[in-house]
Amino acid sequence: MLFVVSLGVVSGSIFLATNDFVGAPGGNASASQYTNVTSCTTITEPGQYALRRNVGGSAGLSESCITIRANNVVLDGFGHTVDGRGVTNSTGIRVEGESVTDVTIRAVTVTDWNRGIHVMNGSQVTIRNVNATTNAEAISIWNTRRSSVTRSEFHQNLLGVVVDNASTNVTVSGNRFENNYAGDVKRGRGRLRSDAESLTIPDAASPTRSFLAVRRHRVAT
Repeated sequence: MLFVVSLGVVSGSIFLATNDFVGAPGGNASASQYTNVTSCTTITEPGQYALRRNVGGSAGLSESCITIRANNVVLDGFGHTVDGRGVTNSTGIRVEGESVTDVTIRAVTVTDWNRGIHVMNGSQVTIRNVNATTNAEAISIWNTRRSSVTRSEFHQNLLGVVVDNASTNVTVSGNRFENNYAGDVKRGRGRLRSDAESLTIPDAASPTRSFLAVRRHRVAT
C-alpha cells in the first residue's frame, strides 16, 4: 500500500496535510561546479560537492560514510548510492556541528543504514529528491530548525522520517512512503519544547508492514 504525505510548518511544529509526489532523484548542474566525492569522507569546507560513484558498503562500517561539518554546502548525489551493511549505529550521511547551517542534500540514494541521513544541531537544511530504502530510520532530524524534507521516496524502512521534540519549523512535503514497518513520519525522542506541538498521523497514513526492515535493522539510540 502506498501513502503520499505532506507536512507543513505551524508555530514551530510539524503537521500533516495531503500532497502529491512531485519529483524523482536526479542531479541538475554541470560537473565543473563541484568538488568530486568518490569515497566516504568528511566535508569541512563550504562548497558544492558531487558524488561521482556509489560509495560505502565496507564490512563492519559502524560510523558515518559522509559527514558534513561546514556551512553553505551542497551535496549532490547525481543519482548515486551511499550503501551500508545494516550495522547498528551506522549513518549514511551525517550533518553535525555546533550550529551547521545552509546545507542541501539532494539526488542520492541511502540504503541499509541504521540512519540513512542524520541531521543534528542544524538549521536551514534541505533534503530533497532522496531515495531511502531498508534503513532503520531513513531520515532523522535532531535539535534542528527551519529545515525541510521534500520530493523524496521512502520504501521498506523501519521508520521514514523521525523529527525529535527539540526541532522546530521542520517541513516534510511532497514525499512518497511505502511499506515502512513502524511508521512513515514520527515526532518523538527527548523532551517536547514548550513552543512545539506533537505530531499526529491520520489513520489513512498508518504504515504497512515491512518484514525486511525489521529483520535487518534496529535503531540505536
